[in-house]
Amino acid sequence: MSPRIRSIQTLRSELAEKERRLAWLLAQRKKVVAKLDREIAALGGEAPGVAGTRGPKRRGRARAVVHAGRAGLGFRKGDLKRRRRDGGKPLIHYMKLVLGQAPKGMRAKDVMMAVQSAGYRSNSKDFYGIVAAALRDNKCFKRVRRGVYRLA
Repeated sequence: MSPRIRSIQTLRSELAEKERRLAWLLAQRKKVVAKLDREIAALGGEAPGVAGTRGPKRRGRARAVVHAGRAGLGFRKGDLKRRRRDGGKPLIHYMKLVLGQAPKGMRAKDVMMAVQSAGYRSNSKDFYGIVAAALRDNKCFKRVRRGVYRLA
């Protein structure tokens, strides 16, 4: 019994049909999600992230839909809450504690390890980058020299 052999042209046409079907399904999904987001926003809620739609472009549209829906309910743009950690204190709090014990300052990598050993949990793949950005951008910390920071 030999396997069924199909021509390249047949395979290409099947692939093209599947791609058309996929594009149609994605468009339908986008319409349904947008409609549900508008309904949720009209009730004053925030639409949760939908699996497979996360990304900068998706977040921007979802936020605009939420603002548009809330505008009619008397909410202002600034009324939206920032996303908070599930539990525990914020990273800046731990960083202040760690750097408070080092008057000469610490390197960003040492701050990162000290914060983690102090009990801060993060699932970030680039936690060092987050700590370094917080040290660089927050006015609570002062740069002593390259890569070394202390409390301001």
